[in-house]
Amino acid sequence: MLHRRHTESLADRIDQLMIDVLVSDDGERIPRLAEHLTPDFVYITPSAVEEGAQGLSEAYSRFRREAWRKTSLRRTSGVDLHHSYFRFDWEQWEGTRVVLRGCCFGSVDGEGKISRIVLFDEPDPAQD
Repeated sequence: MLHRRHTESLADRIDQLMIDVLVSDDGERIPRLAEHLTPDFVYITPSAVEEGAQGLSEAYSRFRREAWRKTSLRRTSGVDLHHSYFRFDWEQWEGTRVVLRGCCFGSVDGEGKISRIVLFDEPDPAQD
């Protein structure tokens, strides 16, 4: 069973993934992502299903190519964790404004590595 200590380290893993997925250098980014993911990791969004560190990296490739957007990702809630399942809220920023919000849920293995993330997003209502 995962306890508070695991919740804190999972929050750290998630925060680090949000940074690492936007690292521009492939040789640095992929190993950094793989540190936090199981070998059979799956990332599910409304538009795609990606596998492994490489798949997670590809899901964010547009934001690395379009560096002028100054994209960043931020966790905006605590991480709720029970029975190896977690959830949290997040925001995507471009420069100084929020362009997307959403939540994720997923699962971890016995060592606390992330095995699955399912992302739900919605455009920032302020843009309407």
